[in-house]
Amino acid sequence: MDANVQTLLDHFESEGFRTELDSDGDIRFKCEGLGFVLCFDAKDPGFGKLVLANVWEIETPAELQLALAVLDNINRKVKVVKGHTQRDQVWFTVELWFDQQARWTEYLRRAIRGLGHALTMFAAQMQEANAASRAAVAKRAN
Repeated sequence: MDANVQTLLDHFESEGFRTELDSDGDIRFKCEGLGFVLCFDAKDPGFGKLVLANVWEIETPAELQLALAVLDNINRKVKVVKGHTQRDQVWFTVELWFDQQARWTEYLRRAIRGLGHALTMFAAQMQEANAASRAAVAKRAN
């Protein structure tokens, strides 16, 4: 096992996280009810990303268009966080370059907070837009 990964696993344990190392060498863990994966790239050892996957299911083409607009807004406003769609799901990531991946220990909590903030913003904007859409439909029906 890579020394950086072991350092990260030790850090997670000291912070009270239960971790799982998958077959690709990625570290899976939960925090505040959300599932995260810290992923590494064998072809680019300085690159790592913290992923918050499958946080919103997109059910219709109209919802996809709305989600893309909301994600575009979040990508402009939230530092370091990227929001995107993958298949019919919304994902958020924090992608960083480090000379040693063990440096994630310095930024892990901040990255988790950033992802949580982006998710909260996304959910609020989606719910607000969906409520406005339902109200407009109800108004037309009356």
